[in-house]
Amino acid sequence: MTRDALDRAAVQAFLFALHGAELGDGTIEIRRLQGGLCSEVALVTARLRGGAGRRDVALVAKLVHGATAREAAVYRRLSRSVARRFSPELLGAQRLGRGRWLLYLERIEPAHPWPWADSAHTAQVLDRLARFHGETAPRAALPAWDYEAENVAAAQGTLALAERVPRGAVPALSRALPALRRVVAALPAMRRRLLAFEPLGSAVIHGDVHPGNVMIRRRDGVAEPVLLDWARARVGSPLEDVSSWLQALGYWEPEARRRHDTLLAGYLAARGLSPVLTRPLRDAYWFGAASNALAGALGYHLSIAGASAGDAAAAGVSPDARAAAARNAADWLRVIRRADACWR
Repeated sequence: MTRDALDRAAVQAFLFALHGAELGDGTIEIRRLQGGLCSEVALVTARLRGGAGRRDVALVAKLVHGATAREAAVYRRLSRSVARRFSPELLGAQRLGRGRWLLYLERIEPAHPWPWADSAHTAQVLDRLARFHGETAPRAALPAWDYEAENVAAAQGTLALAERVPRGAVPALSRALPALRRVVAALPAMRRRLLAFEPLGSAVIHGDVHPGNVMIRRRDGVAEPVLLDWARARVGSPLEDVSSWLQALGYWEPEARRRHDTLLAGYLAARGLSPVLTRPLRDAYWFGAASNALAGALGYHLSIAGASAGDAAAAGVSPDARAAAARNAADWLRVIRRADACWR
């Protein structure tokens, strides 16, 4: 977290405005946390003193800029809708300059460090998504974003990168490259069919659901999922969120992959729909998954796996990390081949 973005005086002023209490001597701590590609995140803890005595408080400060700057507007608008029940509470937002915001967010205390080995928690996230998609649908106007144009541009960039990657770096690429070319060419038509698919249609979606962006917290004795990092929230197909969750989690948890169809049917049932996985439903699901792959996930892993040994070493990327990226890329290429088969 840059010093000009989050200094102790700014934090002290915010905490006083929020709680109406002075800080105890030497009791503020700012600790950097792992953040996204275009954001910086810190955990702020402090000891307050006031009429009620001393008490400890904690919150998360997040500097958003560049591609994630729209997250500030997303959080402000979500906080005025039912969607606030699915995200951390926005405690405050400070504009630091053009395209730079400092967000103060509720700290979410995870009930489990990795809850996804339990299929019940995996299904609970899908139930939460079903409620979010159903309840938020036209009520949260989000900041403008031409996602369709950006998705096509990202897909074309991914294809150009795939054409350059040495075949030995990602063995799965040779088999999948023809399908990748066809899917990139068909992507606009695929997305039109996806967004028109009934009865799901389009809704406000999170846009980036994966294990790193979901926590299980315990509140009032009940475990509930909370969705983090809302920079990619937009109007889209609910199946983009569902496929993002199931595909990303399936990479890490074999049980989630084995129960894929059962979990997908559970989401449909939570929406009050028939849990039967019809051919049109499966087609739309894979079109959504391919859209996610081409929005950046596949390109990211191809760029790491396909880097030369010298470039990887200079960037601090280990051979193990490159091998993991190749496996991830192969997983997303499998999605591309499935979408291509559905389209053809």
